Amino acid sequence: MKKLTFALVAAALVAGPAVASAQGFGAAARAGTLGIGAEVAIGLGESAAIRGGLGLVPFELNATIDEMAVTLELPDTWYNVGLDLYLNGSFRLGGGFLFKPDDPSLTGDFTTPQEIGDRTFTPEELGTLTGVVDSKDSAPYVLIGFGKHTASGIGLSLDVGLAFLGDPDVTLDAQGGTFSDQAELQDQLDREAQNFEDDMRTYLRYWPILNLGLRIGVG
Repeated sequence: MKKLTFALVAAALVAGPAVASAQGFGAAARAGTLGIGAEVAIGLGESAAIRGGLGLVPFELNATIDEMAVTLELPDTWYNVGLDLYLNGSFRLGGGFLFKPDDPSLTGDFTTPQEIGDRTFTPEELGTLTGVVDSKDSAPYVLIGFGKHTASGIGLSLDVGLAFLGDPDVTLDAQGGTFSDQAELQDQLDREAQNFEDDMRTYLRYWPILNLGLRIGVG
């Protein structure tokens, strides 16, 4: 339901304000840090366009956080909507909002003892480590780009920018382990979550935007 809501909001923001004064239309396929997806643009005169899209992220990442090897599952869908301002031909500045209906999550299955918080647990005691990296569902972004989506014909487009997600909030849990004192285990997991936050804060406070696309425009 959240995904549908975000999609409807993005579509309304893209299409609604532009209908009356649209000058040019473009569509593009893209791939990058917002996943693999598509976008559309509606021109507002020669020097501006409203652009929105969505991307799917069909892969996971292996990462080392606080010396622990974990699998990081990224948000599986990104939506974006914003305004592009063309400064000189196809060179543009852009800004708007990213939306993500879910948060990054992580899992860890270990074969060696792991230091969690202030003590060490065997793989059998710990079981499977799970966690969620909670950040804002929507975030403002800024970017620079090349390629005019509403220009006639076929061409390439490039976006380079940052989205500002704010400070992450990490929660950790362990399932299927043999450690008997669950209160002690959770206390150590909470300590480790704080370590994760400290290690990842700089990286997850911002989300990089790097997208390469193939566009088709009707000027």
